[in-house]
Order: sequence, then structure tokens, then C-alpha cells
Amino acid sequence: MLIMKKIFCFSVVISIFSLLFMSFNSSANEKITYTKEILIDQVDSLFAGNTGALNYSEVIKLSNDIILHREIYPNETLAKTYLLLACVASNKGELSTALQFIEDGLAINSQSEDIKLRLQIKLASILTNKKQYKELLSTSQKIIATTQDKKNINYLLFALSYQSVALASQNKYKDALTYLQQVEVIMKHNPLFSDHIALLAIISNTYYQLGEFQTALTIQLRILTLRFNLHKLANIDQTYYDLANTYYHLNQLDDAYNAYWEAKVYADKKNAPIYVAYAKQGLARTLVQQKQFDQAKNKFIEAKAGFYQHNLIRPYLETIISLAQLHNLTGHSSNADTLLFEVEKLSKNIELNGEYIIFYQLLSDIYQKKNDLQQAYFWQKKYLNAVLKSRKIIASYQKTLTEYDISLGNLVDTPTNTQPHQTTMKLAEKSELASVFSNKYRQQQILIFILFGAVLLLLSTVVFLWLKQRAIKLKSKYEALEKSNNIVTNPIQTKQLYQKSFNMARKYSYPLTLSYISISNWQELSFQFNKKIVAEVALEIAELINKSLQDFENAGLINDGEYLLLFPHQSKEEVIQKIESLVSTLKLRFFANSGSFTVTIAYAIESPNYQDIDPYVYLSQLSSLIKST
Repeated sequence: MLIMKKIFCFSVVISIFSLLFMSFNSSANEKITYTKEILIDQVDSLFAGNTGALNYSEVIKLSNDIILHREIYPNETLAKTYLLLACVASNKGELSTALQFIEDGLAINSQSEDIKLRLQIKLASILTNKKQYKELLSTSQKIIATTQDKKNINYLLFALSYQSVALASQNKYKDALTYLQQVEVIMKHNPLFSDHIALLAIISNTYYQLGEFQTALTIQLRILTLRFNLHKLANIDQTYYDLANTYYHLNQLDDAYNAYWEAKVYADKKNAPIYVAYAKQGLARTLVQQKQFDQAKNKFIEAKAGFYQHNLIRPYLETIISLAQLHNLTGHSSNADTLLFEVEKLSKNIELNGEYIIFYQLLSDIYQKKNDLQQAYFWQKKYLNAVLKSRKIIASYQKTLTEYDISLGNLVDTPTNTQPHQTTMKLAEKSELASVFSNKYRQQQILIFILFGAVLLLLSTVVFLWLKQRAIKLKSKYEALEKSNNIVTNPIQTKQLYQKSFNMARKYSYPLTLSYISISNWQELSFQFNKKIVAEVALEIAELINKSLQDFENAGLINDGEYLLLFPHQSKEEVIQKIESLVSTLKLRFFANSGSFTVTIAYAIESPNYQDIDPYVYLSQLSSLIKST
């Protein structure tokens, strides 16, 4: 019978434990599900918003919560999360990191065609910024193939624009212009599309690659105007940077410098050190053209350090080459040689282009001076090949100019050839119309808010007047307290005031004299008399101290019976007489009022010098002087 009871009790305990475990497990699952839904909603909200204005920390925290538990989230949410990560990384100039996030997002098997296309468009944007034009060409072709059949006009416009950039960068000018014409044809039949600014930026890049700097400048100025009109200032540093590059190529150096400077300021504001380094590089190049060699050198060195810190090898090498040229200009050829040898070691697998091919010629000259003819010949040959390649590009472009007559800003007016320049202007005009409409809409909203505020103001007039009257009464009370002569600051306020005065005197090198007055037998006084008498004595001391002070002199309580007096802009000799007079007054007053009780007053007067660094250490030393008095 006893065994049966034990078995029964044991089974009851097991049942209770099982019920508790199931309840706990159910509660935990409900909590996980609730958190999961919240995070999915957050991702959807950010994905639908302006990705240029994403908060870096918010996206990182959100992505960590999702990716660490990726097995419970749908593929669409994971793909969106990787796109958001790529956006915040590219906003800070971390393009390699952004590229990895995009590749991770594309590797996810998402069923949403829209998410895939957005990932591919972002990939094209990153490849453009990284100047990986071969990869950009294949990526834009894939997007075109996907969107043409399904008529995703918005994505198709971006893909065609990126295609024209890739072709222009590869010197296929005729094909690049053809794709720009396709953009215009689509625009004629589909006037409604999103994100005018982004599309205009891509088209301006195409004209920049084509060497049509004046047209690119016109578009970029329109973009800048639209950004301010529409209050879309996220990533405006890149707009300023592109504008500065165009000004630089047009030899408008003052405008280029100002635009580079604005790019640096806005990149600093959004904490994007890579873009800051690019802006500094542009500033340095402009300063060289303006013959401001010392300032240019400093900016080159700052840009070089920024690129080195973030392991950006190509801009790092380009900055070193520019810095070496600057050293040659200023007669520091040995420094230039050292920098060029550094570039030689690092550029083995990197092909330089544009203005930086001069590096090959400079290195050849160095080896020629060293009588190393084999190396001199090698680098001279490399330089000549680069020059010949550049001339072929120019010749090809000139041929295209002749065929398309874009040297005057117009294409041949035939049924098959539309005008890419008109495409740009139409896009800009539509964007400006959107800007005007947006401004009118905002004005209507402001008017509604004003009227609503007026109604609230009328309804709350009585409450407001009552609060105002109450505030006036409180203020008068506070002012009466502040004007009272028998109040000194409490210990915390006194120490803050002392620290501020000490640091200001040290910073601006003016004299500061401190006096520490102590009622040595305050504890005995407190023990012998009741609290009311002690409080009256404290108030009387405060009144005497306050009456002895002049303008800009301060006093406060350190401990019970201990006072610190501050005399800025006064020497120790000037203060001694005041303190002795005050101490005498205090002793006389106590002698007259305290009867048989004898009050002991000690004081010290000192001025800190340049060797006294810590205010609290000095205060401790000053108080120790009193104790030894």
C-alpha cells in the first residue's frame, strides 16, 4: 500500500512538471513569434522608405537580430535585410562590404521578382561607384532581359541608363548614345516613373564618361536644386563630389574647390570617412592647379591616410602619384622617387589610366638616371602603350561626335535618331514640376496645421493664463530668494563653481586667489547649542560673507562651518586685507552674541600657479593648510 502511494505521488509530480514545461514552452514560442512579426514589419517599413536616409546603427542592430536567427524568417525578409545592409554600407562609402551584402542577398532563393530587381539595381549602382564597368555591363544586360518581357518600366529605365554608363566607360560611345535614346523613347510613352534624382544622376554620369562635361554640369546643377527643393539631402555629398569633378574638368577651379569642400562637409556630417578622403583628394588636386602647394600637400597626405586606413588600393596609389608629382614641382625629387618606388611595388596587378599613366613616364625617368636602361625601357614602353590606347579612345570618340553631331549639343534630326540631351532636359523639367507640386502640397499642410493650432490656442487660453500667472508668482519668489544676502551656494554648487573658475583661470592665464575660512570648533558649537541657534549663526555668517564680496567675487559652503571664497583677477596681496577684515568682523560678531562660548576661526589664502593642474588636489592642499594653522 505504501509503495502504491509513492508511485501515485511520483506520477502527480511528473504530470505537474510536464504541464509547467508545456506552459513555459508555449509562452516562449508566443514571445518569439511576436518578436519575429515586429522585426519583419520593421524591415518592410525600411525597405519601402528612402534607403538613402537609413540610420546605420538601426539597420545593423535589426539585421543582427534577424540574421542570427535566419532559420525562422522567410527568404524575402532575409533578402530585404541584406539590401538594407548594402544601402547603409554604400552610404558610408564601404563599397566592398556593400557588394558582399548584395551578393549574399542575391544568393537567397527569394520568390519576389521585385526584391531581386532591386538587389540587381543596387548591384549596378555599387559596380558603377567601384568603376567595375565590365561587371556593370553584364549586370545591366541581365536586368534589361528580365524587365523587357515583364514591362517593369522603372527598373528598365535604370538598367538602360546603367548600360549607357558601362558602354561609355568602355569607349563604345555610339552604343552608349543609342541606349540614351531608348531611355527617351520609354519616357515619351511612360511619363510617370519614380526617383527622378537617381535617374538623372546616372544620366549625368553617362555624359561625364562621354566627355560632355557641360551637359553633365547642367544635369548636376539641376539635381542639386531638386535635392534642396524636395529636401532630399541624404547622400548630397555625392552630388557635390560629382559636381566638383565636372567643374575640375571644365577648369572652373574656384567652383570645383567649393563643391569639393561641401562634399567633405556633408560626408563628415554623415560619418563617411571614405567619402571624406575622396573629397580631400579632390581638394588637393584643385589646390595644385591653383598653385597652393603647401595646402595641397597636407590634403594629399590626409587623403592618403584615409585610403590606407580603409584599404582602398587604387585611390591610395593615385594619391601617392599626385603627391610625387607635387614633390617634383616643389623641388623635392628624392621624396618623389621614394613615393614612386612605393607605387611600383603596389601596382603590379593594377592598370593605371587617365592622368595617372604619367607614373610610367616618371618611373622610367628615375631608372634612366640610375642608368638601369632595361627597367627604363620597360616603363617607357608601358607609358607609350597607355598613351596610344588613350589616343585611340579619343579618335573613336571624335568619330562618334562627327556621326552624331553632339559637339554642338544636338543629334542629327532624323526619324531614327532622337536627342539624348532632350532626354535629360525632359527628366529635369518633370522633376522640377514634381518639386513645385510638392511645395504647394507642403504649403497646404502648413496652413492646416496653423488653423488647427489656432483652434487649440483658443480652447486653452484660460489654462495658459492661469499657468502664466502661477509662473510669475513662482519667479518672484525665486528672485526674492536669489537676492537674499543670507544664502550661499551648497557644497555641490560650490565645487562646480570652483572647478570652472580654476580651469578658466588656468586656460586664460589670469590670477585667481582662493580663501578657505573654517570655524574650527563648529562641531562643538553644534553640540552646545540647539539647531535653531546653529542655523541662525550659519545665516549670519553667510550674510557677513556676502556683504564683504564685490562684483565677480563668489563664496560658497564646502562643509558645515567651512567656506570657500573665490577672487578672480586678484592677487594674494589684494585679497589678504579683505579676508583679515572679514575674519575680524566674524570674530567680533561671535564675541558679542555667543556669551561664554569662544569661536575659533582659521583661514588660508593662496593662489594656484601653472604647476597646479588638478583643482581638487589643490583644494585639498588648501584645506590642509587650515588644519595646520
